[in-house]
Amino acid sequence: MSATATEIKPLVQSSVSTHNFIKYRTVLIVLSEIVLIATSYYLSFLLRLDTVLSETQHDLFWKTLPLVIVLKLVVFYRLGLLRGWWRYVGMNDMAKIGMASFVSSTLIFLIIETIIHPHGYPRSVIPIDMFLCIMLVGGSRFMVRAYTERAHRYEWQKKTLIVGAGNAGAAIAKELRINSSLQYSPVGFVDDDPDKLGVQINGVKVLGNADALARLIEKHGVECVLIAIPSAKGPQIERIVDKCRQCKVSFTILPPISELFNRQASVTQARKLQIEDLLSRQVVRPDLDRIRTRIEGRTLLVTGAGGSIGSELVRQVASFNPHKLILLERSENDLFRIARELSGTFPSLDFVPVVGDVLDVKLLKDVFALHRPNSVFHAAAYKHVPMMESNCFQAVTNNVFGTYNVALVAKQYGAENFVMISSDKAVKPTNMMGVTKRLAEMIILGLHHQSRTRFMAVRFGNVLGSNGSVIPIFEEQIRKGGPVTVTHRDVTRYFMTIPEAVQLVLQASVMGKGGEIFVLDMGEPVKVVDLARRMIRLSGYEPDRDIKIAFTGLRPGEKLFEELRLDAEGSKPTLHEKIWMLEGTRVDFEDVRKWLEHLSALVEGRNVHGLISKLVSIVPEYSPSAELKSLAEVDQHDLALAYRWERKHLNSSVEGAA
Repeated sequence: MSATATEIKPLVQSSVSTHNFIKYRTVLIVLSEIVLIATSYYLSFLLRLDTVLSETQHDLFWKTLPLVIVLKLVVFYRLGLLRGWWRYVGMNDMAKIGMASFVSSTLIFLIIETIIHPHGYPRSVIPIDMFLCIMLVGGSRFMVRAYTERAHRYEWQKKTLIVGAGNAGAAIAKELRINSSLQYSPVGFVDDDPDKLGVQINGVKVLGNADALARLIEKHGVECVLIAIPSAKGPQIERIVDKCRQCKVSFTILPPISELFNRQASVTQARKLQIEDLLSRQVVRPDLDRIRTRIEGRTLLVTGAGGSIGSELVRQVASFNPHKLILLERSENDLFRIARELSGTFPSLDFVPVVGDVLDVKLLKDVFALHRPNSVFHAAAYKHVPMMESNCFQAVTNNVFGTYNVALVAKQYGAENFVMISSDKAVKPTNMMGVTKRLAEMIILGLHHQSRTRFMAVRFGNVLGSNGSVIPIFEEQIRKGGPVTVTHRDVTRYFMTIPEAVQLVLQASVMGKGGEIFVLDMGEPVKVVDLARRMIRLSGYEPDRDIKIAFTGLRPGEKLFEELRLDAEGSKPTLHEKIWMLEGTRVDFEDVRKWLEHLSALVEGRNVHGLISKLVSIVPEYSPSAELKSLAEVDQHDLALAYRWERKHLNSSVEGAA
């Protein structure tokens, strides 16, 4: 016989024996329960009489034993104790065993007292038997579980230290103890709480604190460290990671609370460390009940549904069981991706993907007329600062007129609330992206005073990992071996994870009464060069030695630092500690109409100089960039003539083709 066949034969035999065990499992459970019930009953006689049983007492035992076995098996069956796998037994099963023993013992006592009346029967045998039965039946199950957990620890499993003995760590330990198919074998906890030292949690002992991590790794032959502290901040995570690197052991981490989003921690969520874990581990605790009240059973529309913020809005909103979810996105590929994801994650969700543009007013009216959304989340916008400096007309068209279109149609069709995603770049803007976002804020403030729809904006800074943001760019540069390009040594930005930002957007949306601008607490600003260095180290390299950092100078329209509110905007706290409310500027809707008319003419005429002047008059704190000013110096007359000539000949071509 070949070596391969020799190896396969025991596996086949094992498979056959496992199949036979599963086939006869119920019979084996019943037989084992009969043995345990009989043993418990006999021991209760011995304990009660404290001596060897006489012939009369033996007769009483044998005469009543069938009654005891039958009644207990019937009650056990009714409570589901003759089914299931003993290896997965837990406290819920013990409660059922206790209930079954109590009920069956009560029935036995009533039948013996009222029907059988055996002479000389010691009544106290019944309560003794009840407690013994709980101990034997429950104890046997836990012994099987303990044996299974120990017997199924395979060589391929990694000896693992769990950092964090809180709720998340306890859930992970329980899962690892029960599920032997997972690759981790827990050897202990590490936790900085001195009261937990030496305590066993779900069968896993707390061995020491984070300072003892290196010693514990060496002592127990640890191969992997699992960091299970979803609420930990960046410096704490970085300290643990540095110790793991020094000891040359692998490590994984649970995502922050904002990504868990009210789900129980599971080892399947453990992933590689990401830069977000070192920068933004802020604890966000949204009021889930209030959010659910505003979303569950209602129809919602998300514009820009395929983008970074829009797609995460869709994911989180979908978890609150809306009646219908409308996804408006002009990128067919992005819309396909999020629609496919929703189909897999929320198979019962009623969602409608709509390929379309916020500039298409006819499409917007059709969507609102057909679906009548209660709430609108407007995330569609152009966001890349340098690109919008050289495409200023498109920035105004999309960010200003697009916002106005969606907001006005929402008002006309009686949407209850409208939430616009804004940016910190709208504060004292120095670029076209920022000033168009500020103007969009002012438009919805003007609309609020003319409508029952509650219009509000939520303003926040950079989101980590969004499309085209600094994180993916740095990752690509590191993969290519550098250099990593940073615009300026002193440039700082506010950062927040996408899930965290979206949770706070949802929270702000249920707070708003209309006419507010909400600002998210972004924590402390981060130096972009420090971010680059951390990412290089995270990839296993040393900055300035293995991977160079090059400074390229600020790009068109960029600032060294961003602000979250204007000096004139008075801020006040809300019920949520991470959300502040600004007293938005009072805007008259008639002014909005005039602004849009003038801007439309300037965009139509491709008048850069006039566009800048008009934007400055509307948003006095706007400081146009030097690059945009130089663009305005182009001969506007020649540019307008060229544009009109092109449009005329294009129309002629179209008419001829028709």
